[in-house]
Amino acid sequence: MFQTETIIALGSNVGNSIINLRSAVRELNKIGHISKFANIYISSPYGYKYQSNFYNTAIILKTNQQPLQLINSIQKIERKLKKNKRIVNGPRSIDIDIIFFGTSKFHYNNLIIPHPRAKERDFVLYPILDIKPFLLHPVEKKSINQLSKELTNKYIIKKNNWGIPFVF
Repeated sequence: MFQTETIIALGSNVGNSIINLRSAVRELNKIGHISKFANIYISSPYGYKYQSNFYNTAIILKTNQQPLQLINSIQKIERKLKKNKRIVNGPRSIDIDIIFFGTSKFHYNNLIIPHPRAKERDFVLYPILDIKPFLLHPVEKKSINQLSKELTNKYIIKKNNWGIPFVF
């Protein structure tokens, strides 16, 4: 069956964020094949300011799942890992977002692909730059590289030159 290359963004700022990211990646690898890992970026909070810094990364996940099935799988992973989000853009142990699903555009209820705010967030775009810099945004018709140069708000504090390639 055809595998769609998806770009998934991950973030954490509650508990041991590195372990949380590793656990999420391990679970995501069960619903597809992870072909690339981005570096981990530490960023100041977006939105709700009274919280710890976030650890952010991205992966390329090749999957046979369609968007609704994939978001359901992701939400199960978030529940298993106790996302415990209580405030919009607030603290959480894990956050997993579908940023791109191949070159598709998809909108059903609250699921919008490409992620509608990804183009505004350096902590989403920079990890994608690590793994697929010339990816063309299907709505903006610009590369990730170009979109990153157009950013006005900066949240990234530090780039760690190591990602999360794990033994699964």
